[in-house]
Amino acid sequence: MTTMKGLRFAGHGGPEVLSWDEVPVPEPGPGELLIEVRAFALNWADLLERAGRYPGAPEPPYVTGHDLTGVVVAHGPDAQGPAVGTRVFGVIPRGGAAAEFVAAPASQVYPVPGALDDFQAAGAAGPYLTADAAIVTLGRLRKGEDVLIQAAAGAYGSACLQLCRAYGAGRIIATAGSDAKVEQVRRWGADVAVNYTTRDFAEVVAEVADGRGVPLVLESVGGEVLGRSLGCVSPGGRLISVGASSGRSSDRFRLHTLFDLGISVAGFTLGKWLEHNPELVRPSVERVLRQFENGAAKPVVAQVFPAAQVAAAHDFLSNRRSVGRTVVAMTPIP
Repeated sequence: MTTMKGLRFAGHGGPEVLSWDEVPVPEPGPGELLIEVRAFALNWADLLERAGRYPGAPEPPYVTGHDLTGVVVAHGPDAQGPAVGTRVFGVIPRGGAAAEFVAAPASQVYPVPGALDDFQAAGAAGPYLTADAAIVTLGRLRKGEDVLIQAAAGAYGSACLQLCRAYGAGRIIATAGSDAKVEQVRRWGADVAVNYTTRDFAEVVAEVADGRGVPLVLESVGGEVLGRSLGCVSPGGRLISVGASSGRSSDRFRLHTLFDLGISVAGFTLGKWLEHNPELVRPSVERVLRQFENGAAKPVVAQVFPAAQVAAAHDFLSNRRSVGRTVVAMTPIP
């Protein structure tokens, strides 16, 4: 049996539970591709899975990781899609991307645009496809509408900021957790940037929007931030929630909140759509690839770690030090 290195944890805990184990190289099944992984990106789901706080995650040990870039090396039976030798990127909802090889449905990976290097591509699919679906499919952004983006210095937030600007949003209000991050989101195009550790973002939104709120709020933090974000939505507006990096829900989110505020609230995970409704993702893929190709969007990489330092990469992300995507290289870093 041919083996490879795969990142697993035998039990839940901190970054110290991670280990590179010898595991079998997967065989691509019907409709699947075998991909040699060049790099994978971390997200909050990876951290919550490792800590035992992600709903529906399998029991360890298992090979973790979802977002990757790599090269197609083999096709499974009846697999359509990128040819052997094609550089691809994507999100694998069932996991397994943190390894030397991964088998993935051909429908969940896409050819890498020539403008992106491996490290940019590794972290591109998850944030940008999620952001596009939140902004366009669920958020129904209209040109000129104002937007509030929470945690705009992170991978998802920075993707939202770039795409909102590309899609013709009005004023973009962006929050971030330090003065340095605030300056960064301003450089990315935020009209108003708020350090949420020193200022009340809800007060800033009220000032900017003359007390009415904004038509679209893009939220991924959960907890108190989600609860207070509901008050930032203008009547008839939309709030889209795609995650809870805080690991908490909101006590404020009750049915009467929708009636009182007259707003729409939607939530989704990209993985569920990829697995069960891939037709919903395809328009986002097409729009996002166009933005990469025309230069309107460019994935932000905070830091690239060698595979031997994967625990440090988990720690880096969990301590909210990243501005953009945290990436782990499976090949030598130039």
